[in-house]
Amino acid sequence: MDNKKLKQYTLNQISNPSELEEVIQWIEATPENRSEYNRLKNCWAYASFCNYDDLPQKSIRKRSVERMLSLKVFRYAAVFTLAFILGGMSIYFIEGSHQELAVNEVIVPLGENAQVILPDQTHVWLNSGTRFKYPSNFTGKNRDVELFGEAYFDVEHDLGRPFRVMTENLTVKVLGTQFNIEALNDKDEVNITLIEGKVNLQTNKGQSIVELKPNQNAVYNSKSNELDVQSVDVEYYTSWTKGIMLFRDEKLADIADRLERCYNVFIEFDDEASKEIKFSGSILRNKPINQILDILKFTSNLEYTITIRHEKPNIIHLKKKPM
Repeated sequence: MDNKKLKQYTLNQISNPSELEEVIQWIEATPENRSEYNRLKNCWAYASFCNYDDLPQKSIRKRSVERMLSLKVFRYAAVFTLAFILGGMSIYFIEGSHQELAVNEVIVPLGENAQVILPDQTHVWLNSGTRFKYPSNFTGKNRDVELFGEAYFDVEHDLGRPFRVMTENLTVKVLGTQFNIEALNDKDEVNITLIEGKVNLQTNKGQSIVELKPNQNAVYNSKSNELDVQSVDVEYYTSWTKGIMLFRDEKLADIADRLERCYNVFIEFDDEASKEIKFSGSILRNKPINQILDILKFTSNLEYTITIRHEKPNIIHLKKKPM
């Protein structure tokens, strides 16, 4: 596999399905191929995706091994899934079956995004590090899905069958609407923003908590059982679906959490003071991480270093410049 095609895959510049499958199969064919792809991707990110033709090619010995596809589909039932892959990514579909009903699970790796069209034509945008489950067909009185991570929903209206998003600590019930949910596994809070329509927040036992109106945001803390509802600018919570990250007077420590998910990196602070620096602005998610770091560097008293790791996420060290 030549470097040019791998770079096109990383930048989402391959539209031909057979070529896309060829690259994915090559990456997943052997551990050596996966390691080489990660090495090149990290180098491109560090060098702003420049001079990829000058990167040394490794001679990779082909092995006769059991092939592991990035797009894993186990057909226990007749299931049709349509997904749009928004980046050079490995997105996993895992289908299980309990007799007549198959359940699809979409796993979006850190540093990637995805879109899925559900059987009822509901459109779902999935953010980095998200796990999403839905049935192959919606049967019964409700259209139930499960979310672990962040997603934006454009729900197809069906008056007779409410659409319910089940998270670990909260259930969101709607008929047809647009809203964003952030329900990260490592946080006690569930964050819901309503763009249009109407949603009802419930406990997982079905007890109603609050009903949101358009342009409202609700933050529910499952640990303290506290709920905060405010009118907001919804663009701040949904801009990620357009490839933009917005920051509004946010601490660098909080920004680092979002950058880690978006770019699949580890960010370490070499001093506590740099965590408290605040920033406002916007970032295009398709820009290499070092360009983002340069912006932070030039607008504050910061400096950074990047440790390239071939088979693990890169490590970024941040610290304040000495006076």
